[in-house]
Amino acid sequence: MERALAYMKERRVTVVECGGGWGARRGLTVRDEPEFGERMQDLFFCVQHAEGIKFPVLFLVNALVHKGVINQHQLTPEFYSLLQGREEDVNVAALKEFWGIKFPVFDACRRLKNLQDRVARNPKLLNSKIGDDHSEVRRLVITPTRAYCLPPQVERSNRVVRHYCVVANRFLRVTFMDEGMQQLNSNVLNFSAAQIVKDLMSNSFLQHKTTVYKRVKTFLTEGFHMCGRKYSFLAFSSNQLRDRSAWFFAEDRTDRTRTVESIRKWMGRFTSKNVAKHTARMGQCFSSTYATVVMQPHEVNECLEDVERNGYVFSDGIGKITRELALEVAKKLQLTDNPPSAYQIRYAGFKGVIAVWEGENDGIQLSLRPSMHKFDSSHTVLEVVSWTKFQPGFLNRQIITLLSSLNVPDAVFSQMQKDMLSNLNNILTDTDVAFDVVTTSCADEGNTAALMLSAGISPGTEPHLKALLLAIRSSQLLGLLEKSRIFVPKGRWLMGCLDELGILEQGQCFIRASSPVLNNSLLKHGPRSYSANNNAETVKGTVVMAKNPCLHPGDVRILEAIDVPALHHLVDCLVFPKNGERPHANEASGSDLDGDLYFVTWDEKLIPPGKRSWNPMDYSPAEAKQLPRKVTQSDIVDFFLKNMVNEKLGPISNAHVVHADMSEYGAMDEKCIQLAELAAFAVDFPKTGKIVSMPPALRPKLYPDFMGKDDAISYKSEKILGRLYRSIQEASSSDLVPEETCTLNDLPYDTDMEVPGAADFLSSAWQCKCSYEAQLDALLKQYGVRTEAELVTEHIWSLPKYNSRKQGDIKERLKNAYSALRKEFRAIFESIEAPGQTEAVLDDDERNRVYEMKASAWYQVTYHPKWVQRSREALEPDREEEDAPARLSFAWIPVEHLARIKLRCRGGVKVGRRRPIERLAAYMSGSL
Repeated sequence: MERALAYMKERRVTVVECGGGWGARRGLTVRDEPEFGERMQDLFFCVQHAEGIKFPVLFLVNALVHKGVINQHQLTPEFYSLLQGREEDVNVAALKEFWGIKFPVFDACRRLKNLQDRVARNPKLLNSKIGDDHSEVRRLVITPTRAYCLPPQVERSNRVVRHYCVVANRFLRVTFMDEGMQQLNSNVLNFSAAQIVKDLMSNSFLQHKTTVYKRVKTFLTEGFHMCGRKYSFLAFSSNQLRDRSAWFFAEDRTDRTRTVESIRKWMGRFTSKNVAKHTARMGQCFSSTYATVVMQPHEVNECLEDVERNGYVFSDGIGKITRELALEVAKKLQLTDNPPSAYQIRYAGFKGVIAVWEGENDGIQLSLRPSMHKFDSSHTVLEVVSWTKFQPGFLNRQIITLLSSLNVPDAVFSQMQKDMLSNLNNILTDTDVAFDVVTTSCADEGNTAALMLSAGISPGTEPHLKALLLAIRSSQLLGLLEKSRIFVPKGRWLMGCLDELGILEQGQCFIRASSPVLNNSLLKHGPRSYSANNNAETVKGTVVMAKNPCLHPGDVRILEAIDVPALHHLVDCLVFPKNGERPHANEASGSDLDGDLYFVTWDEKLIPPGKRSWNPMDYSPAEAKQLPRKVTQSDIVDFFLKNMVNEKLGPISNAHVVHADMSEYGAMDEKCIQLAELAAFAVDFPKTGKIVSMPPALRPKLYPDFMGKDDAISYKSEKILGRLYRSIQEASSSDLVPEETCTLNDLPYDTDMEVPGAADFLSSAWQCKCSYEAQLDALLKQYGVRTEAELVTEHIWSLPKYNSRKQGDIKERLKNAYSALRKEFRAIFESIEAPGQTEAVLDDDERNRVYEMKASAWYQVTYHPKWVQRSREALEPDREEEDAPARLSFAWIPVEHLARIKLRCRGGVKVGRRRPIERLAAYMSGSL
């Protein structure tokens, strides 16, 4: 304390000293930090090396310092001695929990030791094995003045990290952001000046770059040292380019087979002399994918002819897969209950979509077109990015703006929002409404809540069900407020495909949309199963189609959906004709068939009067600049920086919103048409490298209130988006933010869930629960998410606002991380054997009985008062008991087995008038 006082006096801080000494008067022990007041020497703010501390541990120590949970002065010999005295996995698990603490810790050694002891007492808290589909990725955020290490995050893996899994911890994702953790603004990278200054000053001065620009360039060109390693720039994907993010790799001097250069060479042969295309091809290897089937050369046709006409490629990005191979891929992805009709894929140097078609008995399983080929590669694993599935349709501000400009009455949007709001308001009181909301507007993520509702469980008595419904409600309300995401019952998001048979004519399309499937992959342990095709509806009549981003009135296409029996196997696809003058996909925002999703609705109220499309815009790509030589590392770095300085899609899209709102002509205003053309070029920048600039006359000076521009002058919008926004804004804050979750002190227990034989599984259930909840808590703390229900439902609404521009990316990472966690424990649940028996000798009925015992045990260790007390005792000593929310999702991982138990207790018959009960009872009748 004396040193602290001297330090403040030295800097002329007024200090008032009380007689007898402040600490002495209160009987306090004051800890004197070594080196207090000494200037930090490391401008990178990084603990570079500590004797006997391995990289994974040292990285997390940096993360603690960067977050401010501890400071460098607390990294004493005692602190390092504690780390040196424990195994690496114990330290990693303890430091991850340490990082989740919200406030600075003043006794770092004591807190670290407590966490180490807690982890060591329960081995289940140690890091578990991550499947091949996911990997732990370390991240580093670099700002103009600092850098922040972030704990490893579970993400869907990619081709490169999977291949180099032995050195996976040497890969690092680096993101450049501003001090407020927002996207780095281009204005801080480049000096800007008014026109009068430009006229007076030399051009060389105006092109001078800022210190921030030079800092970013230094990292990219020279790399950096961290935790005893030297990191060098490797590559970036198209998504990372937009996020100002890139992959770095730390070479090991003793291993010359795994260097930045050798990794790039392994990735493929990139021959394009256009820098933008060159970097895009390299980034293709870093797409997040699932590895499925290894293909043999004789099984792949790489020369399926493209359909070309009038300078357009109607088959751009689309290939074919046989039904047999598609089922094999579905099995790898655990999608055999509802095999997809098409997959978005990466294979060798190919990218695009492959749709299911009957083979010709020639041994060819996979047929790819030249338009899908981007570079040469010897990689032979078929990788899947996404697949067709039920995806509910939602409007957004761009689509509403265009439809309103095309004379769809504003009253239609208002009524649709009122209907949606009414359902959300009744979600806790009307179980029929709740069931419809979670099945029709939530896709797969509503399964847990839907099965609980179907079994007659009420949100009034089951806190976990209530939390799930509240998370869905809050997320959808915020979607209405911030994006006008209005649910369209007669609408879907569909993957674009091609009519290979040539039946469809210009202006026609084929749509067979699946209905919500109650079980999906959950109810696979019974005598029956559902098929997506059996729950699909063939759409006939006029439909409206659009693809995001959509700014031009011609981006909304009006087509005629017809029934073609030969195409019935293509479910959840928007099938386009290969006949006609121009591809309909190209007419809609210049898209193609390499994986784009299209919003489609057959709601007559949303079809513009006249049922005719506006003339589409010309989306011919800009001429790509070719270098007279091979692309170099310096070219790639310069392109990355060029994108940071010149990225204009966001400002252009915002300007379009403003001018469409202010003009009586809406999106048909001349300024909006001009902005739509500029946006088309801006979207293609990662492919062409062509810089787009927005004329000063198009830059907004005022913003409508619904855009929420707190730092700009706004006005009250009288158009439909403004009215929709204010009608939601009028909801009280308590409607948008749900009440606190249930705590351990008021947890109900349902004796219906007790099953004879469950006691044999209680001990292992408790160990699994401790492990699951430790990892779940780490996820919630790491991302700042408020409730576990948000993760379970994938309706994440409580992310900190400083992440507002990155929320889509963060939510995707969170979904992947929780999906991996749930998948891990679902596998543990299914692998547990009955006492004295092996799973191999159990038939379906016996296996289901064992699963019910296990499910009952998992429920009891979560809800029974005896086990709740053990949960209290297991809390960290520093945590207040009343502040500890009850973690309930573990019990409901085997939700279908608990639903079966509950139904049997209710007699296995319909309860009241509710249709969900009838559906589930009918499904499970053979097992009740």
